[in-house]
Amino acid sequence: MTMKPSLPRSAVRIFVAALLALSGEAGTLRAASSGHQLDYQIKAAYIYNFAKFVQWPPPPLAGGREFRVGVLGDPDSFAIIADTLRGKQVGGHPLEVVLLGSDAQAASCRVVFILRTSSLTPAQFHAHLRSAPVLLVGEKEGFAEAGGDIGFVPRGDNLRYQVNLAAAQQAGLRLSGQLANLAELVRGPAQ
Repeated sequence: MTMKPSLPRSAVRIFVAALLALSGEAGTLRAASSGHQLDYQIKAAYIYNFAKFVQWPPPPLAGGREFRVGVLGDPDSFAIIADTLRGKQVGGHPLEVVLLGSDAQAASCRVVFILRTSSLTPAQFHAHLRSAPVLLVGEKEGFAEAGGDIGFVPRGDNLRYQVNLAAAQQAGLRLSGQLANLAELVRGPAQ
């Protein structure tokens, strides 16, 4: 595993705000009133950018259909993510963030973000939705190594992410080289 240099959270916040502004979409990150809010604003921005660097298998989304991001976990964190991503688009599709009551609802999503407050593991998710081409992102320690596609990892005051290319490929997803080049690559159990 190759460690990549990482930025302090303040620099990441500025970088993410700049990425959102340059993407041509409305809005940037607003000032955070707490560390919790800032963490989820940053993670939401990462998820938004992850979605733009993944190719899903056919069939493509039908015209006018929403690009759904599902969140499994607590409603407060979901609200921050939904607010941060409001009005965004991915591939010409309006982005819709939904709070999932169960992993079974995740089949209608392109991305599922499993918060640390959720007890669901990547293995449990894949057991229920084996053939669903869903990008599985999580924030629990060891998430990507446990079979998730992308896992957030803290590195001191920095936020990094790990990518499990084998898990993504088994889900039928193609992650761009740009996305993988900025990540820590890990190996983990197959679905």
